[in-house]
Amino acid sequence: MARTASRSSSSKPAAGRRASGGVGGALAELLALGGSRGWVVSCYQKLEPGDRAGDKYRIKLKNRLRRAAERLDILGFSHDDREALRRQLDRVEAFFADSSGLPGTRGVAVFAAAGLFRAVPLPYVLKSRVVMDRTPVVGELVALVEAGTRLLAVVADRRSARFFDVGLEGVSELDGLVAPDATRPARFHGERGMTRVSGGRGVTPGVGEYRFHNRIREERHRHLALVADTVAGHLRSRPYDGLVIGGAGVDADALLPHLTPQLQEQVLGVLHLAPRKVSGAEIRDQALELLAGAAEQASAEAVRELGALRDGGLATDAVEPTLLALSRGQVRTLIVDADAVVPGYRFSVSGRLAETAAGARGEGEALPLADLLDEAIEDALRQRARVAVVRGADASRFDRLAAILRFRTTR
Repeated sequence: MARTASRSSSSKPAAGRRASGGVGGALAELLALGGSRGWVVSCYQKLEPGDRAGDKYRIKLKNRLRRAAERLDILGFSHDDREALRRQLDRVEAFFADSSGLPGTRGVAVFAAAGLFRAVPLPYVLKSRVVMDRTPVVGELVALVEAGTRLLAVVADRRSARFFDVGLEGVSELDGLVAPDATRPARFHGERGMTRVSGGRGVTPGVGEYRFHNRIREERHRHLALVADTVAGHLRSRPYDGLVIGGAGVDADALLPHLTPQLQEQVLGVLHLAPRKVSGAEIRDQALELLAGAAEQASAEAVRELGALRDGGLATDAVEPTLLALSRGQVRTLIVDADAVVPGYRFSVSGRLAETAAGARGEGEALPLADLLDEAIEDALRQRARVAVVRGADASRFDRLAAILRFRTTR
């Protein structure tokens, strides 16, 4: 088995302003800023194919930016703060005006403040939203860094294998493998496949053809076993967060049985493609789609778990009981309807979120919010809770906001 050098390398940053450094680098930079830039606009925007079609994302984004601007007057910002924040909201809108300048990923986070503009490509965004705060709102970046976004992709056939280091900003092809002595998979021909019948009267199919095809099978299994060993070596030596395998047609998952159970648990999905023809860019796009698909599947599973726990005291359904559980630190998984918008309040002293301003006792002033769900997502991420944002039929199974709890409480 021979090792082949990488045939291509494409590690350029995705389109977008200052996309270098990855999610981890961007997070470190934003955390280092703290509150030194004054008020910061943090915008998380989904850029999935449905959002990009006809620039639909721009219409929804304009509505979110308009609501954020209206909130400036409601909250009683000073004139200078209002004008400074409106300038940042305008910068965010201008960034999204030209779709050709957006990253090729399924989401992006943009942070704008005085002397700061940072666009961070993301594999997916939990929920499109605009939040204004004294510091950059980076809970989703923290969650992504902890979950990991660097993948190892391997595509193989019976004679070769190619390996790709896939990240948000690009993809690099690593050294591959090739089996130069493998038997060519041609159809069996010739008398070598025939065995003469006793007595010399005629011929009949013999063991030659069987040995020919058996040799091909053995060579294929030896090759895939070596590929699996190489995969294990890569995963030991580099900080990968998941594994993607691929191949042509019905053999796309042929490598899977050769991986150890531990490696199989790291497989994010299977790609159906031509190993020798596929480009690094195609690998990256499909691998990141699998990453986003895994998040959607996890959200659907959270809704099913909610249904099983709803009657046992370890789940909440509806906005107010869920917000109360969130204020107590009970929430293990926050489940959010992607299309719902719920205005509400945050109490200035306790920090608790609520749908109404009534019922607060010593919790401070009730500050109006454009959307409670956006704020609840950030609170949940700060508490290291998982956030599941769902759409369609799954969203109809709960009332806008729900949660799976870490523990019960008695009142």
